[in-house]
Amino acid sequence: MSEVVVLLTASGIYNPPWSGRRAKNALVRVKAQGRKDKTPCCICRQPIDYSLEYPHPQTCSVQHVRSQKMYPHLRWDPSNWAPSHLDCNKSAGYTADTGMGVTSEDG
Repeated sequence: MSEVVVLLTASGIYNPPWSGRRAKNALVRVKAQGRKDKTPCCICRQPIDYSLEYPHPQTCSVQHVRSQKMYPHLRWDPSNWAPSHLDCNKSAGYTADTGMGVTSEDG
């Protein structure tokens, strides 16, 4: 089941920032799927040890396939999430394009 978080307000659409309970739940989801599929880091393609916990640099983090800065409307779209090492994710910054194909918005 895919759930995209976009809230309607009196002034229009509000796209919550990547933080808090929603972001933690997204990480749980990405880690569970990655562990099940043995998905490597989407940036360096090396294995991820899904048993590691934050703040270990090799722990799993959520990488946005299309960057949040350039595609804020895809921030909460689970099809735009991929597992990456925390260090890889931090190094990639806002310019990362993982080259993983199209998201549901693009296809």
